[in-house]
Amino acid sequence: MKPKIRPLEVIPQGKSFWLKDPMGISDGLLVSYHALLLLSLMDGTREFEELRAEFFKRTGIILREQELREFIELLEKSLLLEGENFQKTLNSMRQEMLCKGIRPMSHVGEVYPEDAESCKAFLMGEEKEKRDLLGLMVPHMDLRVARKTYWEGYGRLKADKRLVVILGVSHYWHEMPFSVLPLHMETPFGILETRKDLLEKLQSFYSFDITHDLFSYRQEHSIEFVSIYAKMLLPESKALALIVSYGDKDFLKTLAENLLKVIDKELHHTLIISSVDLSHVGKKFGDMQSYDPSFRDRKYLELLQNLKGDDAFELLQETKNSTRIDGQYTNLVFSHMLKKAGLEKGELFDYSFYYENPTDSIVSYASIGF
Repeated sequence: MKPKIRPLEVIPQGKSFWLKDPMGISDGLLVSYHALLLLSLMDGTREFEELRAEFFKRTGIILREQELREFIELLEKSLLLEGENFQKTLNSMRQEMLCKGIRPMSHVGEVYPEDAESCKAFLMGEEKEKRDLLGLMVPHMDLRVARKTYWEGYGRLKADKRLVVILGVSHYWHEMPFSVLPLHMETPFGILETRKDLLEKLQSFYSFDITHDLFSYRQEHSIEFVSIYAKMLLPESKALALIVSYGDKDFLKTLAENLLKVIDKELHHTLIISSVDLSHVGKKFGDMQSYDPSFRDRKYLELLQNLKGDDAFELLQETKNSTRIDGQYTNLVFSHMLKKAGLEKGELFDYSFYYENPTDSIVSYASIGF
């Protein structure tokens, strides 16, 4: 037996540590420092006795065999170890989600109202001049914070689109470079249906299961927030929602071209939305203190506006994405789709940022129409 811990988030809580499951399958577990050290040794390479020996070498503590067995059993019961128990639970939960066929709202009641009329009043702003848009870059920042920037983009839409392609980002554990949501989406305005025929066409280009990362969508707000605006403003439309997680430039551009092939006959009635935020700086994100990230944002936005997606992607790669712009992969797919569709330039509608005083941190965001 070579125990292997699943990818988890470790959150300090006083002298203990909370093990949080990014996939939301496990309820998590509170552990001590020494338990956390033991967990770090469970990488799938050490047998039972090797774990005891390595733990003694690092701590000077003799771990009794029964103690280790009980701890491993607790981890298995808590669904924190890879293995048969976790895989069985994962398959069962996945099948349950597929059988229901609908992704429920996960942020309703906290971030936006459940009642349709209240939600509409909350989301909408003053009347904007309508534009014939093919592409729209919007935030996925907390709706309560960035409503103005959201509406600067969404408020300009004409209600004539029948298909919405949603390009989100990965905030949770995501194994594949991208995935597609195979479920319809619940919103306060009714169900936003997924075009499963388009999903099947896109699947034909790939050898891996493009719905594999289904659990990443359970709480993914970069998908959810778009779905409620889309259903509110384009009530007759249907959707194809993707999370773009990682990939090199060639892979991402090929994904963009494959998406265009899939929607080619419907392009004139399609809206492509990139749901991204910009820089994340400050203590919350590992910096010594917050600072103005607009020097990076402005350069990046200028390149995106001119659909120089390759240059925007390389800008972040060359600087190791020092301000943590989370749309680097998604926006390459987005910009390449628009450029291949014949567009040349976009218009910046709004740029703003949110400062969180308790953590001395900043998140910036913008809306651009194409």
